[in-house]
Amino acid sequence: MPNELSGKERYWLRQFKVKDLSVPGNVSGYLLILLLVLMVQTALALEVDSGDSQSAEETTAEQAVTDSKPKKKARLGGYKILPIPIFITEPAIGEGLGVAITLFHPVKDGSGSIPQATTPASIGKMENEQQAPPVVSGVFGAYTNNETWAAGFGHMNNWREDHIRYAGAIASARINSKFYVLGLPFKFSLDGLLVYQDIKFRMKDSHIFLGMSLSYLDADNSFSLDLPEDSPEPVLDSDIKDVGLAITGSYDTRNNTMNPEKGQLVNLSLWRHDESIGGSYNYWLAKFKALSFHPLNDRFTLGLRLEISTVNGQPPFYAYPWVKLRGIPAMRYQNESAGAVEVEGRFKLAPKWEVLGFAGKGFTGGDVPFFENPGNIHSFGVGARFKVIEAQNVWMGLDLAKGNEDWNWYIQVGHPW
Repeated sequence: MPNELSGKERYWLRQFKVKDLSVPGNVSGYLLILLLVLMVQTALALEVDSGDSQSAEETTAEQAVTDSKPKKKARLGGYKILPIPIFITEPAIGEGLGVAITLFHPVKDGSGSIPQATTPASIGKMENEQQAPPVVSGVFGAYTNNETWAAGFGHMNNWREDHIRYAGAIASARINSKFYVLGLPFKFSLDGLLVYQDIKFRMKDSHIFLGMSLSYLDADNSFSLDLPEDSPEPVLDSDIKDVGLAITGSYDTRNNTMNPEKGQLVNLSLWRHDESIGGSYNYWLAKFKALSFHPLNDRFTLGLRLEISTVNGQPPFYAYPWVKLRGIPAMRYQNESAGAVEVEGRFKLAPKWEVLGFAGKGFTGGDVPFFENPGNIHSFGVGARFKVIEAQNVWMGLDLAKGNEDWNWYIQVGHPW
């Protein structure tokens, strides 16, 4: 190897472990996380109205006096089992189907911070109230046309009238996909286990949450260069063990998370992955996300998004951020930092029907020698939504998006951001 190679280039060559073809040896953790996120968002992220709250018409002054007296908190509603279909259309892992069986737990009266409508002022407060996420448990599984599969379990809960929020999941998967280095496609297969834990604490009665997260990835993977059929195809087997801890902070005023019409979300997390906590890598990973939704009139909602991620240290290949936009496959454009800005307009045709248009621009930065990204990363598209479950405010729909290379289509459950 030439002596003029920089220290960073020598580090990267040590990661590859195949002398002649420079095939990277650790490239799949984020694909497992991607598939898990697709399922967990579908199965667990129903942070919406429970449908069991008492309406203003049903509330009387006499009931308000009675409710003001100290009493043991009752449980609203019973257990509800809701099967949710999972539609996978991510170009990086193929097209497939799955199902999530979710169990909605009874909610304690008052745990959703739902005000009683007894005066004009309290009615106004009710309209602006942000309700707590439901308590949900779920099992999920899915399979795609390139023999990728995944299965797992997740749970979401909140306590002390939504002052503590918890979400956790465990998943096992086999991922078959490809990624790109210097424009060349590399195929890989991954068998792995991922554990994720997250807990947040509300600061008094504000919209600010502080918390911490844990990510544990243990996987075996193999890689091969996508060469012509008559060429020898070298294969690399390697192990991944990556453990990270994070501190997180968020500010959330969205009226709901399935299809927000107003409010903002600002989220910042700082991850430390370290050998001292059981992993094989040492690096920092910072993520920032800002979403803002504005109802311009009774029918039109404007959405704005900014998202940035950056790494520092000597992370494995898969930990480098990628551009996340509809129309662009996962892990297509990566570097030491990556992000996107996106705008979306939704127009309500009827109470249960919406159409939308969106456009975004991605960006990357860094000097990793094995990434080649175009200067102009962009996407645009159109979509439609239908409210499939009124009580839980569950929206589903179809997006058609064009990135730098191809058109892709996505079946969405809830908002894609």
